Amino acid sequence: MSNFGADMSPQSLDRLYDDFAREQLKLMTDFKTDTVSEMSKDVAIQKQLSLLNTIMISILRFRNLRKKQAQCI
Repeated sequence: MSNFGADMSPQSLDRLYDDFAREQLKLMTDFKTDTVSEMSKDVAIQKQLSLLNTIMISILRFRNLRKKQAQCI
């Protein structure tokens, strides 16, 4: 269990955040450029965007906590 967080450096969390940001941008583009507005598809995209936002905020909070802990050590 001691190796659990070994690869969760602030840099790796930044890369993870960037991956989610690219997916978010892709979904937002799909949502905006959808010419045939299907209500079920729009709702699905909105749910995905909402979850991505929550995950991205949590990643930033975790990264900031890791940075703060590294400064204290």
